[in-house]
Amino acid sequence: MNNSVFWIIFAHIGYFCVNGIYNNGVENVYYWKNVLFENLPLFDDTVIGKYPYHIPENNDINGMQYHTQSGLMITTLARIRPGIPSTLNAFCVPDYDKGTSPYLWGFPDYEKNTLKASFYDESYYNSRKVSTENLNYSAGYRKHFFSHIGQNEMYSNARKTKYPYNYFNDFSIISTYFPCVDNQCNRLFALDTGVLRYDTPYIVQNPALIVFNLPSNGCRSRNFPLIRRVEIPGHLWKESSGFRFITLDYQPKGSCDDLFVYISNIVDSSIVVYDYKRDDFWVFSDSTMKPINAEASFTFKDITYVLPIGIVNLALGWPDKHGNRNAYYAPGSTLAEYVVSTKLLKDSKRSPSNYDPEEFTLIGYRGCDSNTYKQVFDLSTGVIFFGEMDSNKIRCWNTRMPLNPDTIGVVYESDESAFFGGLSIDSDEYLWFLTNQLPALSNTAHFLDLTEVNSRIFRVKVYDAIKGTVCDNSNIFYKI
Repeated sequence: MNNSVFWIIFAHIGYFCVNGIYNNGVENVYYWKNVLFENLPLFDDTVIGKYPYHIPENNDINGMQYHTQSGLMITTLARIRPGIPSTLNAFCVPDYDKGTSPYLWGFPDYEKNTLKASFYDESYYNSRKVSTENLNYSAGYRKHFFSHIGQNEMYSNARKTKYPYNYFNDFSIISTYFPCVDNQCNRLFALDTGVLRYDTPYIVQNPALIVFNLPSNGCRSRNFPLIRRVEIPGHLWKESSGFRFITLDYQPKGSCDDLFVYISNIVDSSIVVYDYKRDDFWVFSDSTMKPINAEASFTFKDITYVLPIGIVNLALGWPDKHGNRNAYYAPGSTLAEYVVSTKLLKDSKRSPSNYDPEEFTLIGYRGCDSNTYKQVFDLSTGVIFFGEMDSNKIRCWNTRMPLNPDTIGVVYESDESAFFGGLSIDSDEYLWFLTNQLPALSNTAHFLDLTEVNSRIFRVKVYDAIKGTVCDNSNIFYKI
């Protein structure tokens, strides 16, 4: 028998012997029935515009990521309903035992997260004139790049761009979904949609990328300097509420500024690329980023809804000698998985459509009920983890193997209806993930039941997560 054939057969025998549902090693670290806040500055029934400041039954944690150096857990509560006092939040992991419900506090503070009554005023929207042209940068950006010039010159520059000087500090954090902790350079990247997505969406500000410093003593100081705030140019998007995910792509042998940021818009089905060093934006929107309507039906707690979701985040593979990577991706409403080289994405001259469509390549199909809302690549194993929307599962795929239902492993399965929101790997090789009630909040008028657990945070070591599954490197016997 040919040796290569023998290895493949042996691998499949091993797969059928060990594959199954593995929850071993998964820790249920935190849970919330009612999202608790520390020292809110206003009473719950304080009316802002026409809504109460805090409606506990509308609050659920949507996204999270952990910063290992400071011990900060960054969490988000997207403003898809009124009564959310703070959209970007944090708590300190060392302050809480496992199996508890930590209190959140506004990040960087409550002031930046507190809505203003004027945001609900039609005259406010008209005065802001949310733009479809290139926009200017905030004070944080200018301090970062133009610290050598004085305030008078900065004011003069602002006048030339038709904005008053205080415009650069005149922003709030309106609504953010999935934070991105940068453990390499100790920063937080947050993507603000600028939209209050209630029954009637309120467009408050242009979408913006906001970057904060995460000092190692952040849990004690609670001082997080703004490094940069940059608004996404209006000609690169149609629907700003679709901005959800951020993926960071550092370049080899570069500084913390040698970075490309890939920003996913699930409504426009596009990837906006931001060259952090050269402060330049461009966009790609290939047909492979669009939802498949026939695969856009989901069920959550006996609620069936249709939600065509375009491309979610990118999962970046290993860099080659030139610093280019495979960028794995999928629309939320499809069972397929695709790949494109970051060499293409980083080339602004090939945006928006100056490329060969075959450069966006189909890899394969993950199988039934495998729609994913977040995926992440582990650099130590070459495994991609998928947070699925319709199966109550976290699954995995070893990128050394072909992609098909037989090569997809199960890492964790919930015995309840669970929407897997946050999914990330920290610098200590822990896989973190979150379950929440996002589909119920987004697609029904029901309030959360605060007598039940509504959100949970889990973690598991990457090697424990894949042990005994088809994703385990020890189960791959064929030659690569």
